[in-house]
Amino acid sequence: MKLGLHSYSYRHAAGLWDYTPQVNEPMSAVHFLRKAAELYLDGVFFCDPRHFESLDYGYAATLRERATALGQYLEIGMNGTNPAEVQDLVRAAHVLGSLTVRVSLDRPRPRTQEAMRALLAAAAEELAQALPLCERYGIPLTIENTPNITSAEVLELIELTKSEWVRVCFDTGNPLVVLEDPLEAATSLAPLISTVHLKDYQVSARGDGLLLLGCALGEGVVDLVSVIDLISSRAPAVSLNIETPVAKQALPALEEEYLSHLPQASAAALGRLLRLVRDRGLARVPPTAREREASEEEVLAEEDDQVVRSVHWAQRTLVRPEAEDLQPGE
Repeated sequence: MKLGLHSYSYRHAAGLWDYTPQVNEPMSAVHFLRKAAELYLDGVFFCDPRHFESLDYGYAATLRERATALGQYLEIGMNGTNPAEVQDLVRAAHVLGSLTVRVSLDRPRPRTQEAMRALLAAAAEELAQALPLCERYGIPLTIENTPNITSAEVLELIELTKSEWVRVCFDTGNPLVVLEDPLEAATSLAPLISTVHLKDYQVSARGDGLLLLGCALGEGVVDLVSVIDLISSRAPAVSLNIETPVAKQALPALEEEYLSHLPQASAAALGRLLRLVRDRGLARVPPTAREREASEEEVLAEEDDQVVRSVHWAQRTLVRPEAEDLQPGE
C-alpha cells in the first residue's frame, strides 16, 4: 500500500482556509511534494483545487513532471458535485496522472430521510454529467464519507449513479461524527474503496455530548490498525493519505436536534460513543497554539510535529523503516 500526505494536514501552512501565514510563505503545490518526499512518503492528496496555480494543461503537465522527479504520486479532490467543476478536475487529473477525483456531498445534512434521499438524487444527477469523461480517461470519481453522510448513504448515492466509475474515498475518522463505528463503516464500504484518508481523533466529554480533537495517528480512539488490515486485505493497491489537522469539532450527540438529523442512529451506536468518552476521554482539553495566540512559528511547528508523529506511526505500522530517520520538526 502506498502512503501519502493529505494536504489538509498542513491547513495552517497552506493558508487556504481560516489561517494565513504572514511571515512564512504559504505552502505551494511543489512545496507539498517536496515535504512528502522529505517525510519518505509516496505522494500527496491535494484536497482543494486552490492548491494549484491553474488547471491548465501546461501547469498540470509541469507539476506532474515535478512529482515524477520526486517519486511522488498525485491525487486530487474537491468539495461538492458541481458538474462543470468536476469535469474540469477530471481533465486536470488526466494530465496530472491522478488515478481518482474525490468529490463530496458538501451541503448541510437535512433533517428528514425524505429530504436526504432528494439530496442524494440531486447529487447523483450532477455526477452523472461527468461520468462519460471519467470513462474516456479511465478515472473514477470517489465519494468521500464526509461528516454529513453515513456509509449506507454513500452506497445509496453510488447506486443512484448506476456507474462503475463511481467509488469510495474512505475517511477513517468521519464515521464518528454520524455515530458510526469506523471499522464497521470500512467493512461496508471496503469493496468500493479506491483511496483512504487516515485520520484519528481524541475525545473529551461536553455537557451536550463530546468534543473531537484531531490528533496524531495512533494517539486517538479509532482502531486504525484493524481498519488498515481490513482495507489491505480487500484493496491492497489503495493509497493511505495521512490527514491530521490540528482542529476541534463539537459533537452534540446528546442533543435532540442533532440526533433528529440521524434517524438511523441506534441506542447501541450512541452508547458505544459514550463508552469511548468514559474509557478513553481526555480529562482536560489542551489549547492549541492558535487558541493560546501563540506565534506563527509555534502554530506551524505544532502542525508539523503532529504530521511527523503520524508518519512515524504509519511507517512502523506498515513496516516501513524510513520513519526511523525522521525527527519531529523536520
